[in-house]
Amino acid sequence: MGLFTVTVLGFAVCIGISGFTILHYFAKGMNSHDSISVDPKPSK
Repeated sequence: MGLFTVTVLGFAVCIGISGFTILHYFAKGMNSHDSISVDPKPSK
């Protein structure tokens, strides 16, 4: 039972680290200020 638990936890940690890395690089590549230049805020 212990080997199963360690295997499952280790696999979950590996998936979490790889998922965090992928999301980190996706978020870094997306510029959040692009929406202002494409669709500017209407002036009053």
